[in-house]
Amino acid sequence: MKTILFMAAFSCGATTLAKSVDYVIVGAGTSGLVVANRLSEDPSVTVVVIEPGKDERENPLVYELGGWLSAQGTEIDWSYELASQPGANDQVLKLAQGKGWGGTSMINGMTYVRGDSAQFDSWEDLGNPGWNWETLLPYYKKAEKYTIPRVSQLAAGATYEIQYHGFEGHVHTGYPTTLFNTSFAPSVIETWEGLSLIHNPDLNSGSVHGFSIGPQTLDAKEDIRWDAARAYYHPIQARKNIKIIQGTVRRITWASEKRGRGPTRPAVVASGVEFVTEDGEVETLEVKREVIVSAGAVRSPLVLESSGIGNPRILESLGIDVVVDLPGVGENLVEQTNHAQAFSSNLEPSGAAFHVFVTAADLFGDELATVEAATRENLTGWAEAIVDASSNNALNVSVIETLLRIQHDLIFKHEVTLAEILTFGIGQEGSDPVFGSNYWNLLPFSRGSVHLGSAEDINAPVIDPHFFLVDFDLDATVATGKMVRKFWTSNPMSDSVSGQIVPGSDVLPDDATDEQWEAFHRGSLIVNSHPLATAAMMSRELGGVVDPELRVYGTANVRVVDASILPTQISGHLTATLYAIAERAAEIIKKTSC
Repeated sequence: MKTILFMAAFSCGATTLAKSVDYVIVGAGTSGLVVANRLSEDPSVTVVVIEPGKDERENPLVYELGGWLSAQGTEIDWSYELASQPGANDQVLKLAQGKGWGGTSMINGMTYVRGDSAQFDSWEDLGNPGWNWETLLPYYKKAEKYTIPRVSQLAAGATYEIQYHGFEGHVHTGYPTTLFNTSFAPSVIETWEGLSLIHNPDLNSGSVHGFSIGPQTLDAKEDIRWDAARAYYHPIQARKNIKIIQGTVRRITWASEKRGRGPTRPAVVASGVEFVTEDGEVETLEVKREVIVSAGAVRSPLVLESSGIGNPRILESLGIDVVVDLPGVGENLVEQTNHAQAFSSNLEPSGAAFHVFVTAADLFGDELATVEAATRENLTGWAEAIVDASSNNALNVSVIETLLRIQHDLIFKHEVTLAEILTFGIGQEGSDPVFGSNYWNLLPFSRGSVHLGSAEDINAPVIDPHFFLVDFDLDATVATGKMVRKFWTSNPMSDSVSGQIVPGSDVLPDDATDEQWEAFHRGSLIVNSHPLATAAMMSRELGGVVDPELRVYGTANVRVVDASILPTQISGHLTATLYAIAERAAEIIKKTSC
């Protein structure tokens, strides 16, 4: 093992050698590169980012708008294998997560939608004063460089409200040049209006309810994906005080042998990180200020566990010394299932999808009160099932019930959106247009986990989201699926639809029973790849891993900044919120780092 030495021209402009830097950031993903950019604005501060992946700016799967459709399963996707899912017919599914500069912002669908304001406000109830919609909105705007839609794009259904957007940020958002007015948009609009869905003039206003065409993270003039590397690193990579090293972090190293077995023990101090280079060499980089873990909702808890932070039962079984007793690490994983129905139509595609966000009232109609009461009565039983499904003695029934009750109130009292439907008619060169809907339950009650599979291989975690562990998740998904079919078979859309292609009539006939609907959704799901909460920003008593300043409990100078800290699912897509959180996190670090 050796210690990395950098020329001090990199560190402070002198001529001697230095063996440490101010900040080490683990992961060059969506959040990590934001923090790296902002911290390195101070030329006296040195920043090193350690990332297993590579610079993919010349990869067409990354910069071409349609590249993401072929990117999953390639070398720029970790393509994690999940544990077999009993709720999904024992399928072994794959979770897509980006591997390279930009992380998952390289391979996602580029959707830029924030979420419902009440969901962010609920974070304060979880022990995070000052974390709410009002405080996040300025950071959404700070990150964003919005392009107002063209006249032709407005005619095709794009709408916006200028007060909710930023125009000077790093992240380009807008609409592709392929969005143009066709026969598809009027049919979509009239059909959803006929089903009593409202049009939403701007999905980024703090309410996503209704239907609209949302912006994407792209350069609206050049039709190029705008990922985190293109936004936050490429423009500043010439700075002498910032560097990306290709390597896989194995663990955080500690300055003291003191062990923080409980919340009253002294905080431990990180001295650096140990990582494996591309050539397989084990090296150590010392840190003078902080280690910031931004490896994503899958890898960040693995880094913490490898470093001795987590559930003692898990760590000891892997032969890892316990540094901080923190059972919430890797727990509370919330992931969504994604489903699809496809139809044949003679309409002309419009080049973009309509986002449709629906509430429990939209889904359950006259049965809403009954569903609400039954759901509330089942919360204790669901909490017990979640705890029973976790074999790590990390969860507490009363704590899990508290989390589920907050979510129940969001759905039924605050009327946040419960499901999303992407309604699309998309033409692809050399093939027939595709018409249909992808849809998912935005707020599953089921909880899972991600943990190390061994102390030796951080790249082979055990990930179990426990899909459909809570039966309400399946009920909400089925109700959404029925709404999708109702849309495609209602006027005026039905006038242009000649039949359903996926699934076939043998799987889901016109008069399908509830059992057939349930079987279809259990057997046809894919993973939505929106994992979060595995290092949740919550009070320690609720199983939280980081405090409101994103510092890991029991440590003096380790923080987590990525999707793993989001304590609840949101009715949006993660990218927009991750940029905002990382912008705010960078400010917090600047103010509070010693």
